[in-house]
Amino acid sequence: MAGALIGEAFISASIQVLCDRLTSREFIDLFRQKKLDQPLLMKLKVTLLTLNAVLNDAEEKQIENPVVREWLEELKHAVFDAEDVLDEINYEALRCKLKGEGQIDNLTNKVWNFLSTSHNHFYQSMNVKIQELLQRLEDFVQLKSALGVREEVGRKVSQKTPTNSLVHEPCVDGRDEVKENLSKLLLSDDASKDDMSVITIVGMGGVGKTTLARMLYNDHKVEEHFTLKAWACVSEDYDAIRVTKTLLESVTLKPCKTTDLNLLQVQLREQLKGSKFLFVLDDIWNEKYTDWKCLQTPFTSGARGSKVIVTTRNKNVASSMQNVPIQSPEPLSHEDCWLLLAKHAFGNENSSAHPNLEEIGKQIARKCEGLPLAAQTLGGVLRCKLDFEAWNRVLNSSISELPYEKSDILPALGLSYHYLPAKLKRCFLYCSIFPKDYEFSIEDVAFLWMGEGLIHQAEDGKSLEEVATDHFDELLSRSLFRPSGKSSFTMHDLTIDLAMFMSKGFSYRLEVRESHEIERVSHLSYAREEFDVAHKFDPLKGAKCLRTFLPTSLNPYEKCYLSKQVLQVLLPSLRCLRVLSLSRYKNAIVLPDSIENLIHLRYLDLSYTALERLPDVLCGL
Repeated sequence: MAGALIGEAFISASIQVLCDRLTSREFIDLFRQKKLDQPLLMKLKVTLLTLNAVLNDAEEKQIENPVVREWLEELKHAVFDAEDVLDEINYEALRCKLKGEGQIDNLTNKVWNFLSTSHNHFYQSMNVKIQELLQRLEDFVQLKSALGVREEVGRKVSQKTPTNSLVHEPCVDGRDEVKENLSKLLLSDDASKDDMSVITIVGMGGVGKTTLARMLYNDHKVEEHFTLKAWACVSEDYDAIRVTKTLLESVTLKPCKTTDLNLLQVQLREQLKGSKFLFVLDDIWNEKYTDWKCLQTPFTSGARGSKVIVTTRNKNVASSMQNVPIQSPEPLSHEDCWLLLAKHAFGNENSSAHPNLEEIGKQIARKCEGLPLAAQTLGGVLRCKLDFEAWNRVLNSSISELPYEKSDILPALGLSYHYLPAKLKRCFLYCSIFPKDYEFSIEDVAFLWMGEGLIHQAEDGKSLEEVATDHFDELLSRSLFRPSGKSSFTMHDLTIDLAMFMSKGFSYRLEVRESHEIERVSHLSYAREEFDVAHKFDPLKGAKCLRTFLPTSLNPYEKCYLSKQVLQVLLPSLRCLRVLSLSRYKNAIVLPDSIENLIHLRYLDLSYTALERLPDVLCGL
C-alpha cells in the first residue's frame, strides 16, 4: 500500500476532550480568576469544532490526495500540542489548589506577592501559547476550503467486490473436518428446536468464512437436501429491501421491480411456504437484533429443517442470530497454507519441480499465520516468478509493503477497522506498539488506555476500568484480539500489520522502524534486552512529543538492566510522557527527583524492580 493513512479517530477524540475541558466550570473560573482572555477559550472551541466537522471527509480524501494527508498529519500534531498546553494549565491550577497557595491566610504578604507574580507570569505565558495555538488552528480552517474538504459528508461505503455463491477454490486443504461437521448440521432436521436453524460462521477477515460457506452451498448432498437455495451478500451497507429482493429473485428466478419491503416479504413468504430452503447471508455487520427479526420474518413459513448460514466477523452479530452453536474456523496449519500458496504461485505446475523455492516458500507461508486469504494473495504476488530473489524480498517484507493493487489482505482486514466506532479505533491503533506474538492481559491494556487518556470519561455510571474492559471485550468479539491462554490474549500478525499501517506517525517500535521517523511520534515500545545500553535509545533524543515509553518482552521472567543514563537523563527530558514502564529492570533502585518534570504522567509501572522507596516529588504528579 502506498503511504499510510491518518485516521480521524485520534484527532476527533482529542478535540472532544479539549472542548469538554475548555467549557468546564473549573477552566472558565480559572481564566476569570487569573484575569486571562476568556473569549479566547470560546474562539478556540469554535475553531476546534469547525475542524472536527470536516475530519470524516478529509479521512476519505487523503486516500487519493497526499496534500490532504499532510494537512491531517499536521493537524494531528497541532491538536496534540493543544492537549499538552491545556493539561499543563490544569496541572498548575491543581498544584496550587492542593498546596493551598491560593490562601493568603497561610502566607505572609511578602511571600504571597512573590508567588502571585510568579504564577501570573506562568498563566500569562500560557495565554500567549493559547493565542499561538488558535492562530495555528485557524490556518488549518483557512486551508480546508482550498483542499476541498467539507462538512457533513457521510462515510463512503467500501468498494469491496460483492461475494457470490460460485466456487473459486474447488478444494481448500485443512477444511475437511469443519466442512464435515457443518454438513451434518445442514442435513439434520433436528439441528435446533425451531423449524429453521441459523448457523453462524464467525472469524476474522481472511480466515475463509465465505469460502467455507460456498463449499457447503455447492455440496452435492446439500443441493439434493433442499428444495430452494439462495445466496445474498449483505456486506456493510445493510439494506433489508435489497437483501429480501435478492433472496426472492433467487428462489423465483425472475426479476422483481417492487421496492416495497412489505410486498417483497409477503411474496417471499408465499414462495417459501412448505419448502425446505437454504439461505446464505454472507458478510453481515449489522448488530441490531430488531433488523434481524424483521429480515427473517418470511423465513418462518418454510418447512422444518430449513437452514440459514450467516458469516460475520462479529460475535455480537452471531449471538443475536444463531440458534445452534457458533462455528469458528481455525486458522490453517503452516503446511496447508503452503499448499494453498504453492497452488496460486505455480499454477498447474507442481511445487516439487522447483526445489530451490520450496523451503523459502514454506517460510513465506508461515507469515500467513493460517489465513487462507493471505496465502492466496502472496501466491498471486509470486505467480510465475521463479526467481529466488523475488521470493526472498516477499519473505523479508511486511504485508503492508505489498503493492496496493496486488494485495487484498489489508483492504479486507481494514474493513474491520473502518467500521469500528471512533472510541474503539483509537484503542485498537494504540495496540500497534505491541510486538508480534506478545501476550497481554485485559488489565494491562485497560490501564495503558486509561493512562493515555483514551478512556477519558466513565459511561452509564461505570468506572473507567469497566469502560476500558467493555472496549476490550468489543475488540475481542470483532476478532481483532484473540485468546491465547486462560487470561491472556494476542493479536494476529496481520492484525498488527494493519494497526501499524493505520497508526504510522503515531506509534513506533524501536526495533523495526527507521530512527528519522521518531521526532514527532507519540507512542514507543521496544524489545527489552538483558542489558539495555544508552546508545540503544539514541533515536529518542529528538522525541519531544513522546507519550508512551513501554519495554516489552516475549519472555516476561527474564532479568534485565537499564543504563543509568537513560533513567537519570533521557527519561526526565521526555516531558510529554503519560505512560512510563520500568518493569523488570533489576537495577532500577532509585527514581531520580527529576521525574517531577513529567507533569503529564498518568501511568507508572515499577513492578518487579528493586525500588525500596519513592521520591517525595512523586506525590506532586
